[in-house]
Amino acid sequence: MFDRTDLRAAVGANILSADQAARLEAFLLSRKDDGVGNEHVGQENLRFLANFNDIFITLGLGILFVGVIALVGTMSAPAMASGNLLAGVLFSLPVAGFAWLLMEYFCARRRLLLPSMALSVIFVVFCTSAAMSFAASILGADIERLDFSEMYGTTGMLGVFVFLSALAASLAIFFRFRLPFSLALSALSAAGAVYVGASFFGDIYQVVGGPLLVLMGAATLAVAILFDMQDPERIRKASDNAFWLHLAAAPQLIWGISALVTGSNVLGGSTSGADDASQGITLLLVLLTIGIVSLALNRRALIAASLLTFIVTLVFVLNRIGLDGFNIFITVTMIIGTGVVLLGAGWKTARRAVLVFFPKGGTWSRVFPPELA
Repeated sequence: MFDRTDLRAAVGANILSADQAARLEAFLLSRKDDGVGNEHVGQENLRFLANFNDIFITLGLGILFVGVIALVGTMSAPAMASGNLLAGVLFSLPVAGFAWLLMEYFCARRRLLLPSMALSVIFVVFCTSAAMSFAASILGADIERLDFSEMYGTTGMLGVFVFLSALAASLAIFFRFRLPFSLALSALSAAGAVYVGASFFGDIYQVVGGPLLVLMGAATLAVAILFDMQDPERIRKASDNAFWLHLAAAPQLIWGISALVTGSNVLGGSTSGADDASQGITLLLVLLTIGIVSLALNRRALIAASLLTFIVTLVFVLNRIGLDGFNIFITVTMIIGTGVVLLGAGWKTARRAVLVFFPKGGTWSRVFPPELA
């Protein structure tokens, strides 16, 4: 099997371009006839961390940007203190621009993904900060006195604009650098814009806590599946793109379904203890169904992103049944831990059992990849 450090060295020595190295890596990964590649098929290999040097560089970038932000903030502080909102733009854009320049080196040239992920977050955050300051100056809003519990009017318009700015910034990263992680930022930004925009037609908590969460989660999941269909073996760049979209889709789906099933937030009941327990058990069955779909899709990411909700839901059910806090802790940790360990150890066996109930052949074989013996 090839070593990715060799590809990076070839790029560094100008023997290969970054694009050529990426295509060569995809080609080598697609060759499974040597028997070694087969071990990695369907394993959802994570490619955002090559070695500790990536963590070391990311740590250095974090420290560097603390200093950069402090320096730029000191220079723009007098204007910002006087209430000049455009000073917020002058404060944010240099930080975002510096992050972009570093991405040109660490992402486009070196292909160091963990540092690139950190830089993409910084870029999106400060682009969003600049957009918020600019929009607030146009709308004449006082950022320090915005009431985010009421999303109508100026606050809602500003919120939609901010999320759309984050969406534009994250998409710019994806189309320039093809960084899979940026798709998660794009998906969450788009969802945020939709949620805030929908709040113009009703209470924000009712809107987000209802069918809209399920709808946006399902839309994100659909895009993830489209990427998965390009790579049923889960070994190419399309699979990386889908991975981050699955992580963005799962919380929206689970919490949206929680709201629909329980009639309220899963952390609070609505009627009697018996009814609460019944609702919680129903929700567990729904979560189990999502786990089965995850198996069929061959996506551990969906289950991993849902673990927090599994834990919260189990706590909810056991609390309504009447167990005390310590017993709840023991029961939840043992059930969740045992389930995850067994599922991880017997993933292929569980998939073969589950796939019996899903369609096969043609396009379906790309949505629900068969599990080889």
